[in-house]
Amino acid sequence: MIQMTHRERMLSLSLIVALAVSGLYTLMVRPARERVRTLQRLIPEKQAQLRDLQTRSAQYTALRHDFTRLRESLAAQEPDFELLPFLETKIERHRLTRHLVTMEPNILQLQRDYSEVVVTIELRDISLQQLIGFLSEIDTAESLVRVGSLHIRRNPSPEGLLDSTVGIFSPKLSRPALAARASS
Repeated sequence: MIQMTHRERMLSLSLIVALAVSGLYTLMVRPARERVRTLQRLIPEKQAQLRDLQTRSAQYTALRHDFTRLRESLAAQEPDFELLPFLETKIERHRLTRHLVTMEPNILQLQRDYSEVVVTIELRDISLQQLIGFLSEIDTAESLVRVGSLHIRRNPSPEGLLDSTVGIFSPKLSRPALAARASS
């Protein structure tokens, strides 16, 4: 065995301790510090994503609630309600029959149990007051009937009359969906 003086033993021991501390730092502390820096960089990004997800969740919940209310309103609507006769009555009430050019119904099947009846009405030579009265009565109707689109053009006549194309829609549930709602 090699004989070492006290001073040499202390130097050897301090070298071994220094190597152990350096190895410990290299193998454990440095990777942990790098991971902490990475996490500190990722936390704000993930928090922003979480806030976005919470906002979207709230929007989804509100839409789901609105859709449930719409379905309940549809189930409560008169089962024999037809949009075309309803609109014909409103047109006659506002004396727009002679201004009516076309009235074109379409049915849009959006889901298996949900559809929308869309009626496009083209009117010529009407006054703004007639159009507003007609649209107001449609919007305030008890049935689920709404104005979906409105295009107004100025008529070249000197009286300042208008030509208008109005898209009116009414949502509708199919009969099996209505029966399922009524039984539950």
